[in-house]
Amino acid sequence: MSSRRFRGAVAATFTKPVTATWNSTTVGAIYGRRSTVLVRRSMDASNSANLGIWHPSQSVLQTSSPRATTGSAALFAARTHIYATRWENVRVGKAGWLPSVRGGWRKGIRHEDRDYLPLSKDVLRAHLTGEVHVGLYPLLDGDLCWWLAADFDGPMAMLDALAYLKAARAWSVPAALEVSRSGVGAHAWVFFIAPVPAEAARRMDLASYDRLFPSQDVLPAGGVGNLIAAPLHGKARQDGAMVFLDLATMEPHDDQWAYLSLLGRMSPAEANRVARRAGRVTVGAGIDKIGAAVSTRIRATASPSVRARLNSGIRWNRAS
Repeated sequence: MSSRRFRGAVAATFTKPVTATWNSTTVGAIYGRRSTVLVRRSMDASNSANLGIWHPSQSVLQTSSPRATTGSAALFAARTHIYATRWENVRVGKAGWLPSVRGGWRKGIRHEDRDYLPLSKDVLRAHLTGEVHVGLYPLLDGDLCWWLAADFDGPMAMLDALAYLKAARAWSVPAALEVSRSGVGAHAWVFFIAPVPAEAARRMDLASYDRLFPSQDVLPAGGVGNLIAAPLHGKARQDGAMVFLDLATMEPHDDQWAYLSLLGRMSPAEANRVARRAGRVTVGAGIDKIGAAVSTRIRATASPSVRARLNSGIRWNRAS
């Protein structure tokens, strides 16, 4: 069984869940018992807007009516001048993602010449009801992001994700666990109260994973970065997928909105502090011993001999 890598712990006090009062207007039924959509306009000069799904705790506790809310922060906030939708060909057994373009996607057209459809409240409403499956582009202009998501695939995905969350707890990083569309994979989400440089967010190297979103430190020239499937898709939720899990039972939270409302988020300063500590890697002659993991009190007996393969790093495999 391959070992998981954990970093040392750092003491930090993190921002409490937001309980602010927001201005809102009713937009009609979205899906389920409670739903809220929050729009947050970006402050950068390029006017690249950010829109996300957000459920303020007051609306969860005081009303069951779906509302559109405008405020100063958003969960799952992403680029709004573009979004992707999932396509599936049942006959040939293929599926994938394509940016939503006015008139439909056609090959051979340059990125700058495409008329991309914007991410809007109506689009998110369709996602929450299951009419479409939306993909979000997290990397904003200025190389910023509102959240970090670690992706885990394969038969051991959930165990790997739990190892990541255990390391996050050791670093006092609030993180949420989502089961993916397949019901096998997983995403671990970390949210910020304000946009954070993607480079700093990605340096919060808590444990191993398959991919991180955003997938780049810097926005590619003329590009928009990689996408990730938005959670809480209406049809998937009916099957207990694309929802957030209660770590005590590993079952979906009964009220997803209430859970998200109380979820802690990190400030940019807190994210940078963890990035400086967790992203610090000792290499070469600076390595003088193998340190014990501090994310757990369990101390496994070290093997009398270690087999390692040197590449860009060393992967230490230990028999269970």
